[in-house]
Amino acid sequence: MKKWQIGWGPISSCNMDCKFCYSKMARDNIGNLEIGDWIKFADENHQNIQSINYGTGENTLSSDWFRLAHYIRNNYPSICQALTTNGYLSQQIRVSAEFKDITDKSIDEIDISLDFCDKELHNDFRGQEFAYDWAMDSLRYCLEHNKLATIVFLGTDRTLDKANIAGLFEIADRYDAKLRMNIYRPTDGINSKTKEFIASYDKIIETLYFINGGYKILAICDPLFGSLLTDSQIEADPSGDTSLRILPDGSITPSTYLITDNFRKANIKEKNILFEIEKNDYFSQIAKAGIPEDCMGCAFSSRCKGGVLDRRYLWYQNFRERDPYCPFRSGEKVPEKKVEIHRSFESIHDGYLPTIFFSNK
Repeated sequence: MKKWQIGWGPISSCNMDCKFCYSKMARDNIGNLEIGDWIKFADENHQNIQSINYGTGENTLSSDWFRLAHYIRNNYPSICQALTTNGYLSQQIRVSAEFKDITDKSIDEIDISLDFCDKELHNDFRGQEFAYDWAMDSLRYCLEHNKLATIVFLGTDRTLDKANIAGLFEIADRYDAKLRMNIYRPTDGINSKTKEFIASYDKIIETLYFINGGYKILAICDPLFGSLLTDSQIEADPSGDTSLRILPDGSITPSTYLITDNFRKANIKEKNILFEIEKNDYFSQIAKAGIPEDCMGCAFSSRCKGGVLDRRYLWYQNFRERDPYCPFRSGEKVPEKKVEIHRSFESIHDGYLPTIFFSNK
């Protein structure tokens, strides 16, 4: 029986207006299910669930989300639960003792969005004048309650400024938190609006070398960059294989970023749906993607396997193409030296999606 790592966005509401939002298009066009549907899904499928990370909208806006986390912890305590929050968690647990108690007892790990160490830049990036303060308050809560905390930032050409990265590490050190980078994905296509957020290959490599020199790289859960920069064992992209995503209307997709109608193969309202997904190979288009022909003969292909699946599709609208960051695509320079990996932690996000973890020395 397969155990899934699930990313779940029970609600579509959000109190920010992020310029880069990967899920706004999907969230604006779908409704939310009721808590009864959420609980029924947990009751029917708990044996097939290893972990849940709650993301997509800002779930802490919903009192029902707190009650869902409480229900799952009380009834299925073996399921690890994490929350990705823009920081508004701190405001909710400040005004509600019930919400604080649920967070204390039910959430194992908290992922807090912070893209810039500068308050004004972060607030502008997130379209919310309190974004920075909320993030700091949530980090303070994690420190005071010995809660595993990660600062998650978006990897763009703007955020990957060395001074900004150093500033984020200073904040992480202050609050005993890890750092996690998600390389930006243009979920609504590559156009004039999204191009400004796409980090260049050189910028990403330069950033990883910079971090390797002054801080620690804990994990590169990205088959392309992991293959290029390490000799470590590379885990295959888990999208649709061991990891899946649930949208607010209950739609199930294979990836955080593959959320268009053609990837919505099921819904949590269907009976025992996780078992059915495994039994009937609902995400066969992912499983059959394989290694692109252009990768044949490449020295990295056995480890990279064509790169990150969602990037291949988002850039080229099919899985036959290799990763857009492949250096052999446009004659980019292959890194000459490797980085050091310090595997000394566990996270629900490790292996759940292609992402990269760091810590201070």
